[in-house]
Amino acid sequence: MNLVQPLSKLLSLARTRNGLLVIVGALLLLNAVRLINGKYADILQGVESKQSLLGQYRMSTKDIESVRAKTQQLQDRKNQFETHLFRGETEKDVTSAMQIKLQEVLGRVGMNPESLSPLTKGGKDEEKPYGEVIIKIRLGGTFENFIKFLAELYKMEYLFRIENVTVKPLKKDEVKIFLELKGFYRLNDPPKEEAAPNQAPKGGSRKKGAAEP
Repeated sequence: MNLVQPLSKLLSLARTRNGLLVIVGALLLLNAVRLINGKYADILQGVESKQSLLGQYRMSTKDIESVRAKTQQLQDRKNQFETHLFRGETEKDVTSAMQIKLQEVLGRVGMNPESLSPLTKGGKDEEKPYGEVIIKIRLGGTFENFIKFLAELYKMEYLFRIENVTVKPLKKDEVKIFLELKGFYRLNDPPKEEAAPNQAPKGGSRKKGAAEP
């Protein structure tokens, strides 16, 4: 009963011109509201998508900064490690520097180096500039002086590692020591090649206006 009365009023209203205009206006208004709601949903979805992309970008930026920090940390550690390596242009230069340094230390503590036999290994490839030198030493002296030598070796700024040691007692407090050390080095980077200047063609340059044969 309640539904019949509004329908009858609507039909009676639709018979007039003004009534039709009201109905059409109401339908247009409802359609506009529906379009606005759909547009708002699309905008909201776009904002959420952009926020998601922004979050991913921030995470990527954070990861890049973390990688940069770790790379710099590794570079600092590498530079610090290389300060304890022997440096030189060739293996021969490095080996000579190691022998001189060891002889200085042995002389300072009163040990007599009877022989020093180096053996290089690595460092020839430009992509692998690091290398090592094995030095076999035969020493004569007292055990007390040998302990002093080990202490000096430990305090040295350069990196040496003891691979093997044999001690043979002699008369009184004298000992004979066979020592095998390993020293580490890095070859200097080769100088960058500069572009060669333009060379004149073989046979000399032809003067302008010279007669052809």
